[in-house]
Amino acid sequence: MDIRVATPEDLPALLQLEQQVFVSDLITSRQMKRFISSSQSLLLVMEVDNQLAGYALLLFHRGTQLSRIYSIAISPHFQGRGYAKALLAKVEHEAVNQGYITIRLEVREDNISAKTLYQQLGYKSLKTLVHYYDDLASGVRLQKRLGAPSPKQLLTLPLYVQTTPFTCGAACLLMAFAHLRSSFKPSRNEEIQLWREATTIYMAAGHGGCSGRGLALAAHKRGFNVELFSRADGVPFIDSVRSQDKKDVITLVHDNFDSQLREAKVAIHESVPTIAMLETWIAEGACVLMLISTYRFNGNKEPHWIILSGMSELFFYFHDPEVQHADASVGASFVPINKSAINQIMGFGKQKHVACVVVRPEAKS
Repeated sequence: MDIRVATPEDLPALLQLEQQVFVSDLITSRQMKRFISSSQSLLLVMEVDNQLAGYALLLFHRGTQLSRIYSIAISPHFQGRGYAKALLAKVEHEAVNQGYITIRLEVREDNISAKTLYQQLGYKSLKTLVHYYDDLASGVRLQKRLGAPSPKQLLTLPLYVQTTPFTCGAACLLMAFAHLRSSFKPSRNEEIQLWREATTIYMAAGHGGCSGRGLALAAHKRGFNVELFSRADGVPFIDSVRSQDKKDVITLVHDNFDSQLREAKVAIHESVPTIAMLETWIAEGACVLMLISTYRFNGNKEPHWIILSGMSELFFYFHDPEVQHADASVGASFVPINKSAINQIMGFGKQKHVACVVVRPEAKS
């Protein structure tokens, strides 16, 4: 068995396989040619005994960490031998290597065997797609958070799942405290208290999230060494509301946080941390909270806090406090992201607001 990237010479065999496996929604010759040559797709072919046994087509959502298995096919002559599982494993490996840590696919609702395979491999249902296919059959969209091999260094960081939609920053602080102070036990009471201390009051809808300055100040007040990297065109998050009264309150809170941090002599850097700096901090055992836009992961433009939890030669790893399903918590721990893509996920909104809070053990007096 050999799995490799498709070439134009594979086109006739690919089209023949397409007609053998599918009766509707077939990829045309023109489309297949484009997929073979496009930088936004990866078409893998599997050969067994010099015959085309299957293919998998992976599409990349540029600007995000999302990839999509657009189509996968195994020749009827080679089905039932585990080749689909091997092809999926290769697809996932290639997705991670290119910096895509979330993978999605659609499958016919009546394709029980395929759905069972995907679920066995860790794919979770996202939504039902009514009349999704050309013959009006419904489909199911599935998603999987991918892992990466051989982490070089991991922090002893417990996963704490946020209990509200707006306390991701507080949840990340709880994880940092638990890592840096063995006697600390995270709790929901402390989660809400940290959020109350660090929130910027308003967001576009619902409760406000936490700012980098607010989180840094909350950690400092609890005796930890804190360093803040923050860069924004103006006051962070102020573009998320329209009311001038709300803008005034956000500015007031921001200035108050800033004043308290400077009075406490907490280091504030108006710059973006480099990959080398992130590597050094993790090697030291420090905790790094990072503000990202969820657009990079799920297509939604919302601010979100994550915490770095390790690194290897090619990847950083992070804990994500937001867990959609109770059985998905494993997939929220030590999530890999290619180091070359780390700068893509830092920053939020039109202001390109960057916020990174570095938390270390308390200073020795």
